[in-house]
Amino acid sequence: QNSGVSEATLIRFTKKLGFNGYTEFKLNLSADLASAQHQSILMNVTEGDSPLEIYQKLASFTKTSIDATERTLESDSIAKAVDLIYETHKQGRRIYLSGVGGSSILAQALRIKLMRLDIPSIVFEDVHLQLEAVINMKKDDLIICFTTLARSAQNHQFIRLANQRSAKAILITQFGNQRLADQATVTLYTSCIENNFRLTNQTSILVQLMIIDTLFLALALKDLPKIVKDVEDAKEIFDELGYYDY
Repeated sequence: QNSGVSEATLIRFTKKLGFNGYTEFKLNLSADLASAQHQSILMNVTEGDSPLEIYQKLASFTKTSIDATERTLESDSIAKAVDLIYETHKQGRRIYLSGVGGSSILAQALRIKLMRLDIPSIVFEDVHLQLEAVINMKKDDLIICFTTLARSAQNHQFIRLANQRSAKAILITQFGNQRLADQATVTLYTSCIENNFRLTNQTSILVQLMIIDTLFLALALKDLPKIVKDVEDAKEIFDELGYYDY
């Protein structure tokens, strides 16, 4: 509307630039803008900064990352990811979680969230045990992979194995990792929040934890009366066993 052109003209323009359409163009533009903002924040951290000043800059960087990720997440993709987890569980299929290095924290965090919804999942920190587990994937099982830079060979191997076994794959990664995303059933993109120096590892973890909480709450809302009852039952057991006596 602001440009005074038709939708068809806009689509032709984005394709002329080499994109598949407006959506891909929008995501790339958002990621580039976010990346430029993050780089300027990182460059402002200097040797003379006090611990409080470093905290303030990291907090600003984290807030920018969360806002930028809101623009790179697609409504259809995150809804499809929730449905995939829910349907896989309801069909009695297995859910595998994968994260290498720092991303293993995220796989464990999601395992705990799913456990609270009575959704079993399989995760190992040791990459050899991860591979042994993933080899057991069957048709309509699901693997959820966490990776920021998508540099670890394991995630590529695990998603390739999922495809070979007609299993599904949810990938949670930084925007721009198209080669791995093309192999996944659903990809949830964070903004470009980490570079090759890995100075922002904690920020990428925090943003992906936000995505985990979003998946958790969306799943809980699908069976809310049951979840509320389960929480109340669990609290009663904790009370009976004296876990809240101190």
